[in-house]
Amino acid sequence: MAWDFKKITLEDMMDYITTNAPKDKAWFKSVAIDANGKYQHLIAVRAFCAKYMPEIIPVAKAKEPNKSEKLANW
Repeated sequence: MAWDFKKITLEDMMDYITTNAPKDKAWFKSVAIDANGKYQHLIAVRAFCAKYMPEIIPVAKAKEPNKSEKLANW
């Protein structure tokens, strides 16, 4: 399976951990569930990817200077 950061589901992460790292179930639960007992998908996906596949985490592009800055430095 080709992993896509934006399309990872909870089921994908659970299957991966069950198959490849069952000892990390408690870690994943502690990261994915907040203090109020709610599942936080974006936090869970980012933590999952940081641990198992950091290469698929999107990297922000460098911001291009706005037109005023371009003209000021011209």
